[in-house]
Amino acid sequence: AGNSMSPEINDRDIVLYERTKIVASGDIILVSHPYMQSVKIVKRIVTIEHDGRLTLAGDNQVESTDSRTFGTVSLESIIGKVTSKLK
Repeated sequence: AGNSMSPEINDRDIVLYERTKIVASGDIILVSHPYMQSVKIVKRIVTIEHDGRLTLAGDNQVESTDSRTFGTVSLESIIGKVTSKLK
């Protein structure tokens, strides 16, 4: 829920994802929130560090809580790569 990925993904859009940890910078992923493991978030990968840590950002930075707030996340926290969206 929310507008952190707008305009690419809007509040109430349904996303489909592939369960994979093979990702690249620019991909949109579904990941476990680093502080609230029961919460899942959708963010874009900005960078992948050599140690497997990912910097994530929302497309709508004004509305997004992302790596600027919670830091990098581990590659292991990825649930999958977003492949498409449904309205």
